[in-house]
Amino acid sequence: MYIIIALLAAAFLVFCVIPLHEFAHAWAADRQGDDTPRNSGRLTLSPLAHVDPIGGILIALIGFGWGKPTPVNPRNFRNQRWGEVLVAAAGPASNLLLGWLFLFIEAVVTHISAIDGSILQMSIATFFEYAATISIFLGVLNLLPIPMFDGWHILEGFLPNGSKAKEWVWRNQRTLYIVIIVLLFTGILSYPVSALSQFVIRFFAWLSALPFGG
Repeated sequence: MYIIIALLAAAFLVFCVIPLHEFAHAWAADRQGDDTPRNSGRLTLSPLAHVDPIGGILIALIGFGWGKPTPVNPRNFRNQRWGEVLVAAAGPASNLLLGWLFLFIEAVVTHISAIDGSILQMSIATFFEYAATISIFLGVLNLLPIPMFDGWHILEGFLPNGSKAKEWVWRNQRTLYIVIIVLLFTGILSYPVSALSQFVIRFFAWLSALPFGG
């Protein structure tokens, strides 16, 4: 049953969390004056517009994957420097907030006395716990200040124009992509991200339990 619940939660994430992540990028870019996502049909919550087949399958199998990158044109932003920071931060912020919401729903379910100790209660709580874990993991992962993640674009906004670090990264980004993917699939990078994610999960779980005296 746990495997079935985990697969259902993974499918829910593929068709809900990933589209919301990409929609958040699109919405933030639109608010900053860039109509590229709107013209590309990405200013929507429809999974069909955002789900990448390979990235979706990987989320279901290993808890790590991706959606179709949202096209943006920073030149259209009202403030090109900080606009890019806000657009980049919108995606992982949506993951973290959604993860918090899932943990709150789990807390509500576990305090419903009418179904206390039942298989229904366990199934729903497990579903939202698993969904929260992956959603928060993806949010934390995307905040890493390294290329291919939103965190790098956030960091770029704080680096001066002509920064040697920026130039070095852009010259070597293909090599860096390969290194990062290897580190993820070998677990070398996944372990510290998981540890940080667990810290965030415990904090959000504590906040979610406060209304119930937890």
